[in-house]
Amino acid sequence: MAGNAIGVVFATAASAAGAQGAPPGGEGEGGATANTKTNAASASASAAGSMAVVEISGTRTMRDGSLAPTPVTVVTAEQLNAASPGTIASALSMLPVFRGSTTPASGNVSSTGPNSGAFLNLRNLGAQRTLVLIDGRRAAPSAVSGATDTNLLPQELVKRVDIVTGGASAAYGSDAVAGVVNFILDTRFKGIKGSVQGGQSNYDDNRSRKFTLTGGSDFNGGRGRVVASAAYYRADGVDSTLSRPFGARAGVVLPDPANPAQNILVTNYHNTVLSPGGLLFGGAGIGMGTSQFGPAGAVRPFSPGSIVDGVQVGGEGLTGQTNLIAGVKSHSAFTHVEYDLGADLTVFAEGSLGGVNNRYPQTSNFQLPGYNSPTFMLGNPFIPAALQATMLANKQPGFQIGRFDQDMPTSTADATNRTSNFVTGFRWRAPNNWKVDGYWEHGKNRQTINTENNLNYARFFAATDVVSDPVGGAPVCRVALTHPGLYPGCAPLNLFGAGAPSAAATAYVQGVSTYTATLKQDVAALTVRGAPFELPAGDVRVASGVEYRKESVAQTTDATSVTPVAPTGLRQVPSAVLGGAGGWQLTNPQPLGGSYQIREGFVEVDAPLLAERAFAKELNVNAALRYADYSTSGGVTTSKIGLTWAPVNELRLRAAKSRDIRAPNVSELFSGSVQGQATVRDTINNVAANAVVSQLGNPDLRPEKANTVTYGLVYQPSFVSGLSLALDHFSIDLGGVIGALTPQETINKCAAGVPEQCANLIWTNPAARTGLIRVLMPQRNLSSLKTSGYDVELSYRAKASKLWPALNGELTLRAFATYLDAYTTTSPGSAPLEYAGVVGTSNNPRLTATLSADYRNGPLGVYLQLRHIGRAKFQAATEYFNPALADNSVPSIRYVDATLNYQLPGRRGVQLFATVNNLFNKQPPLLPVYGSFNLMYPTNPSVYDVVGRYISAGVRFQF
Repeated sequence: MAGNAIGVVFATAASAAGAQGAPPGGEGEGGATANTKTNAASASASAAGSMAVVEISGTRTMRDGSLAPTPVTVVTAEQLNAASPGTIASALSMLPVFRGSTTPASGNVSSTGPNSGAFLNLRNLGAQRTLVLIDGRRAAPSAVSGATDTNLLPQELVKRVDIVTGGASAAYGSDAVAGVVNFILDTRFKGIKGSVQGGQSNYDDNRSRKFTLTGGSDFNGGRGRVVASAAYYRADGVDSTLSRPFGARAGVVLPDPANPAQNILVTNYHNTVLSPGGLLFGGAGIGMGTSQFGPAGAVRPFSPGSIVDGVQVGGEGLTGQTNLIAGVKSHSAFTHVEYDLGADLTVFAEGSLGGVNNRYPQTSNFQLPGYNSPTFMLGNPFIPAALQATMLANKQPGFQIGRFDQDMPTSTADATNRTSNFVTGFRWRAPNNWKVDGYWEHGKNRQTINTENNLNYARFFAATDVVSDPVGGAPVCRVALTHPGLYPGCAPLNLFGAGAPSAAATAYVQGVSTYTATLKQDVAALTVRGAPFELPAGDVRVASGVEYRKESVAQTTDATSVTPVAPTGLRQVPSAVLGGAGGWQLTNPQPLGGSYQIREGFVEVDAPLLAERAFAKELNVNAALRYADYSTSGGVTTSKIGLTWAPVNELRLRAAKSRDIRAPNVSELFSGSVQGQATVRDTINNVAANAVVSQLGNPDLRPEKANTVTYGLVYQPSFVSGLSLALDHFSIDLGGVIGALTPQETINKCAAGVPEQCANLIWTNPAARTGLIRVLMPQRNLSSLKTSGYDVELSYRAKASKLWPALNGELTLRAFATYLDAYTTTSPGSAPLEYAGVVGTSNNPRLTATLSADYRNGPLGVYLQLRHIGRAKFQAATEYFNPALADNSVPSIRYVDATLNYQLPGRRGVQLFATVNNLFNKQPPLLPVYGSFNLMYPTNPSVYDVVGRYISAGVRFQF
């Protein structure tokens, strides 16, 4: 759909009229107007209830959208509701161009970033490279990455979404590398409308409910207009991947026992390192994962099972699981007021408040031998007497365990995101039909993420080092005897056997880590538009303006997150724990602060070169230039040149080339350490290592720069009324991509003799470079990315009787597809990796397609949609799993969605509706990549449906 010459908008007569009108406030706000030639034809068709074809320009100068060199896709609110009535983000993410977007249904398992919201990602170039606008104005950021959580927008006032799928930095500014998503609001709505709906999945979970109410009116004889809207949405989420058949298959990728030179996908996998009661790792007499603690702490053999033809047979280890879908609660309130001070001058103000809360379990606390497990020393009174005797006989001073603490509360992320935005401005129709508009905007976002039941490492190692109290012999924390007062209230923790931890000890070692990030954005803009002179083919139109923007961030964290574990009073604390940035098992976010300013000026010109000539019904050129001065990195220029040519009325050709940028955001510039864990191969010493990884900001980053080329055609044959064909090609070459080397890449480059990468490795013995414990991952202008492909769309609109004489009403058939030809990344010193067609380690199916049928007959409406994702590959080469997979293929899959709506007779404005998404309950392919310690998310939720069949129903009303 994206990148096509025209966007096909399904709408009834009322909605088509809304889509065709100028954006609120005219060209000054929306910056895009409807194709006037299309409007004339569509208006009469819409009067009979047919579908409308609307073409919207992606420039600031156009009056006639048919002349735009880079048209955008247009989707109305009605179409979004038909596809998915829950949230706008869920519906948009079904479009092929938004592959890789995140929503609460995208399998959130982290609590250190914007994954807890709904962030649109055009062409899988990253949400930070997709510019989100509201009525042509930059939306307030909702995360330190600068991205906007679309769950926070006034969704019930959205009348359409314009999607520019090519570089648009020259017209709209930084971040529009992949394109622009412009939410057009119905700020002139009059009357009252609302909706009530609910839904649940085929598995009787993820129940949702949604309530909306909107009202609008004019006042003072029509000189003033006011509209207000409020909405509430809640979905419960799904806590476990085991609740779905594909999750219950418990797939992981492991070396093939029959051929170690390849990896295979193994199902029914039970972990061989972690168990609920604890596996023992202690050498002679104890074994390395061959015995476990059973009920009441008794030691008994552990059966790891065996792999037969890709299926694990037997085995007593854990079946890995994580949360399937994050629960979400959102609310929003929005008000817009405008007043005509005169016939040519209008002032306006608007304010919005929105809040989203996501809550989801992450993982149980865990102890991994060789990484973060304590060493339980001889003399610990919780160690069974028989095991103590074995340790004495074999001269073993201690042992470690592999344990998944399912008998302790699960670490749970609770993320709250609140955004406020205030805008005031004016629109002035100056003499000689010039237009001047300006606005000032202040947006503020406050994101707080708590990780509950997080393991406090210092307390944990104090509580697990247990000895017998010399007075009375009761178990006591050793540190209470050796360093009284250092760990007050320390409660001895018994981890030997499922159910062994006491409530008091659990409460002592668990806590809540937290961070709060406050982002502010101030924008001031002034734009002038007009036609300074005329050529023989028509007016030359010009738009010019200046903009100022300031963005700042301040992030605070809890004290434990910034306090590394100190060894004082503690024995046998692993080096990986001592090398962490903070004292929690998960997250440890660091303080963050900084700001930057941008001053910009732009000019755009549209000139008709020829009109109504032989083989040149229309020939237009469009050019734009923007200069931006960043306080952090200096000045940069972006540009665009485009051409449209209609040799005959039925055919239009177009092409555009642009130079686009993305400046580093506040997180990339100023972020402190963001901690994670990774299992790597220390190629310097040829040993495996479990290391802490720390991502760091870099204030010396430069803007990313992209060269984008698009060209295509639109064919609407006069001999077949209602038929339209669009074909477009896109190519994006992005350089200086901001990112970080992976931990393994950092190690490999150090081993190859790159000094700057050796400086990013921290060892227990720095002189000998042994005992790797931590890998630093600073942000850099690191790599390049090239992507290209094709968009094709075929649509046909007609009376239903043309296809079936006995059928009344209107019918629209549509087929569109996106083919990804290339998605190539190149890092310094590494061979290019081709990710086109990869859906395991990326979000890039080569072929995605949608077929739809929309039937309208009086009060009845039926909408059917088929979504196709073609055959793909698990990984590009061996960038994730090495050696290569024996079977790297991923089968194609198709989803069917259906919507039925009915206008109640005699109840004007009341409509009942029901939608079923994934009608046949298709299960996604197994793609166990994302996760750690074999607790893998079982598929790629950014590409495939993980919910299963989902039924929504409700009522809408408007008076």
